Amino acid sequence: MAMLVSVVGAWAIELPATLLEGLKSETFAERERAEADLLAWTRQHSDAALEDLYQQSRTAGEPEVRERCLAVLRELVADDYLRNRVGFLGIRMNPNTEMVKLPDEVKPRFAIRMLQVEPDTPAHKSGMVAGDLLLGVNDTVWQQEDTSASVMEKIKSFKAGTRVTIKLCRDGKVMDVPVVLAPRPAVADQLQFQFGMGMQAGPETAAAAERAAKEDYFQRWLAERKSRE
Repeated sequence: MAMLVSVVGAWAIELPATLLEGLKSETFAERERAEADLLAWTRQHSDAALEDLYQQSRTAGEPEVRERCLAVLRELVADDYLRNRVGFLGIRMNPNTEMVKLPDEVKPRFAIRMLQVEPDTPAHKSGMVAGDLLLGVNDTVWQQEDTSASVMEKIKSFKAGTRVTIKLCRDGKVMDVPVVLAPRPAVADQLQFQFGMGMQAGPETAAAAERAAKEDYFQRWLAERKSRE
C-alpha cells in the first residue's frame, strides 16, 4: 500500500510560526485552537509541510508542541490511509470453484458461488443475492485452482471508489453487473467471522477495528520515515 512520502529539499515548507507558538499557549483553549488551525493549514499543504511537521514532533523544545505536532501528523497520515483504502464488494463465498455449463456455450466455466450478501454493501445495492455464481471481475475469469481468496485479492487490487464489472450467472443466465467498490472495512481483516454473522459485529467493534487499522498504518509510516534517517 502506498503511503505519504515526506518531502525534503526545495519543496518542503516550514510550519507557520504563529501556529507553533499557539501550541504552547498558557491557556488550554488557545492550544486546542492552534492545533485545529495547524491541522487545517497542513491539510492544504500536506505534502510540502509533512517534513517540518515530522521534525517538530521530534525536536521541538516544548513537550506540548511535540505532542500536538505528532497528533496533527497522525491525522494527516490517517487521511492518507482513508484515500488508499482497497475495494470491498461485501459477499461471502464458497472456498473453491465449481464448474458451470451454460446452455449456449460449448466449454464449461469455473465459478465461485456466493453464500451470503452483506446488507448495505455494493453487492447488496447492485442486486446480488446468495446463490449467484461469480464468473469473473472485469476481464479476469477464474481457473479451476482459484479460490475465494483469489476473488478477494482481485477485489482488493482495486481502490475504493473504482467502478468494476462483476460477471454473474443466475438461473443459467450470464449478467454483467456494474458496481462501485466501497472502502474495505478494517473489521473485515481484523476479525474472524462465522457464516451468518457477517459484518454485523456491532458499531463499537467496527470502530475499534478502524482505530487499530489507522494506528497500525501510522506506526508503519513512522517506521518507514525513521528508516531513512
